[in-house]
Order: sequence, then structure tokens, then C-alpha cells
Amino acid sequence: MMQEAAYPPPLRAWLVIALLLLAYTVAFVDRQILSLMVQPIRADLGLDDTAISLLHGFAFAIFYTFLGLFLGRRADQGSRKALMVGGMVLWCLATVACGFAQNFTQLFVARIFVGVGEATLSPAAYSLISDSFAPAKRGRAMSVYTMGVFVGSGLALVLGGMAVTATSGHTMIDMPLAGPVRPWQAAFMVVGLPGLLVAALMLLLREPPRRERAGQTMPGLAQTFAFFRARAATIGCIVVGFGVNSIISYGLSAWVPSLFIRVHHWAAAEIALAYGLVLLTAGCGGILTGGWLADRMTAAGLADGPLRASLLGMLAVIPVVPFVGLGATPAVSLAALAWTSFFLGVPTGIAPAALHAITPNEYRGQVTALYLFAINLIGLGFGPTLVALATDHLFAADLAVGRSLALVTGIASVLAFALIASARRGYGKAV
Repeated sequence: MMQEAAYPPPLRAWLVIALLLLAYTVAFVDRQILSLMVQPIRADLGLDDTAISLLHGFAFAIFYTFLGLFLGRRADQGSRKALMVGGMVLWCLATVACGFAQNFTQLFVARIFVGVGEATLSPAAYSLISDSFAPAKRGRAMSVYTMGVFVGSGLALVLGGMAVTATSGHTMIDMPLAGPVRPWQAAFMVVGLPGLLVAALMLLLREPPRRERAGQTMPGLAQTFAFFRARAATIGCIVVGFGVNSIISYGLSAWVPSLFIRVHHWAAAEIALAYGLVLLTAGCGGILTGGWLADRMTAAGLADGPLRASLLGMLAVIPVVPFVGLGATPAVSLAALAWTSFFLGVPTGIAPAALHAITPNEYRGQVTALYLFAINLIGLGFGPTLVALATDHLFAADLAVGRSLALVTGIASVLAFALIASARRGYGKAV
């Protein structure tokens, strides 16, 4: 009980979570809205699937990942609130700038700045959460925050689908200040601006004191490298394992709309609503279940509780995920998608908790940045692109996108499970 009393009151701590969840939701709306605009962007800018995958993945991920390592250290040393607010303003304005793009290069550069801005959020947010909740309650707290992945992606699809329906009869839309623009350009402008209001709300955050420090002073680079060398095998397997697992999430989010539009002949608005609801229900349910399960295991004395819970979710994904792409009917594909989204959610929310359990406070922003480096470079960078390369070059047919999804996500699910299973060997001792 004495340890619990040192943390902020539960109401204040959960209000922090609510505000961080709102910010993360905005981030994923701005990040994922592109997936619903694939067809009109391809037509207007003359792009193929590989070029679209670069906009969806590498344009966003490359600076997100490398700058994230520097920003993680800033989160460990300076004001976490200032870092998040500044980043949020940048990525919201960059999302609006996507709406002004007239060619591939301009859109690519704008997406880079979306990634730079969003790289500030999670290292600082996860650090705040660890200082607001005792270890036995962090799994649930981090899972609620991470729910922004599915809430934001789901809302991006649902709201994007509504926008597609509303603008389906228009070739141009007259936007205030911007003048006549294409419907997909208007969508970027509309989703980018509300985040500035959330950035203003973030100024109300109060930072809790930093806890669970290894020393009284901030370690230098030599000490930091020494710590990560000592934990290299365990941390490496965890971050790479979850990074490979995220290939599934990002591959699906980038190409499931195109699968249903091309293969099952659904309208964009139909799959946007269906996929959005799957993410908002099954995805969020899986994240909350994973957090609850990890906390129960930790409270029961299992030092590797977060990894055990993650492995259960990953195991359930393996036999089902190929049927998202290979389903003979849209009902089969949707059922496989719902199952996969639920069990993908289980490890998604508790991965940072697993890393923070073996990391002192001085390094938590940096270990989170390393985790996000893997998630975004491996998952976001390669997930959409590997599917696109298989479609364009291995199968050489737009209608083969389902086979590409099945191939890439099936292999990734097995590799991710093997990596996280291997991380358990040294994890208990590291805790």
C-alpha cells in the first residue's frame, strides 16, 4: 500500500490516460486516412501500389523511427508535455499539408513531417503512464492508451467512408482559404485541423515525478550504451518480435480496403464502415483483454506475465490470419478479420509494459523509442510494401492482393511468435 500511495490519485491518473488516448486517436486518424484514399490518389497522381505503399509506410516511418531514438532521450531528460504538444502541432499541420500536395514528391514530404511529429508522442506518453501507475496496474493503463491504435484507425475508416459517400458525386470541393480541391485532398485538410484543439488540451497535463530511477543523476551516453548492451538479447528479441508482429497490423490496415474493393466488389464506404467497426469493437476488446490478462499474471507472481499474455494472442492469430485474404466470400474474410483484430490487440497494448518492467526510469523513453523504431521500421515500413511488392511483382495482378496479404501476414505471425517465445528465457532474471 505504501508503494501505491506514492503515485497520483487514481482519478487524476486516469484523466491523464483519457487525454493521452485522445491524442493517440488523433494520431492514428491522421496516419491511417490514406488507406481509404488509395484509389483516387492512384488515379489523380498516376501511381502504382508500390508507390502508394511508400507513402503509407516508408515516407511516414523513416524519420519517425530514426528521430524517435533522439526524441526518446528527450522524453527521459526534459518536459514530456512540451515534447508532445510541439509534436502534435507539427503532425496536424503536416496532415493538412497533404491536402495541398499536387504530386508524389509533395505528398511524400508531407507524410515525412506527419511521422516526425507523431514520433514525439508515445515515448513521452508511456513514460508518463509508468510514473502514474504502480507496476501491477500498468498493463491495463498502457492498454487503454494503446487502444488509440484501433480507435483512431477505426474512426479514420468510418469517418473516411462517410466522407467518400458525401463527396462521391463531386470531382472538386470548394474549401475555405484553399479553394477548389479534389475530395481526397479535402479529407486530409478536414482530419488534420481538429488535432490542434487536442494539442491545446494537452497543455493542461501535470507531469508526475519520475520514479523507479537507477540513480540520482541522468546517465550519460556511455552508461546508456552499457545498459542496452547488458539487456541486448532480451530487449532485442522483444522489440524485433513485436516489430514483426506489427507487419500483420499495418499490412492489413493498408490493403484490406483495397482487397474488398477489388476482389469482393464492395464500395469504399461499405468496407470503411465494416472494417472501422471491427477495429472499434474486436480490436479494442483485444487490447483491454491483453492488459487485464497481463496484470492478472503479474499479480499472481509471474514475472513474464506480459510476454505470456502476448504469446497467447499471437498463437491464436497464426491459423486464421491467412483467411482474411483467402476467404472465398466477404463474410469469411470479415470473420477472419474480426478474429485476427481481437487477438492482434492482445499483445499490442502490453508490449511497452513488458519493456518497462526490465527498464529503469532513466531509459524508459529510449527503450520505448527503440520499440517504436522496430514497430514502424519493420511493421509500417515493410508491412504495406511487402504486400504491394508481392501483388505487383510476384503475382503481377491487382486482383491477387488477397494472396499477397495471406503470404506476408502468415509468415510474419509465425516469426513473431518464435521471437517473443525466445525472449522469455532471460526475461524473468531481467525483471
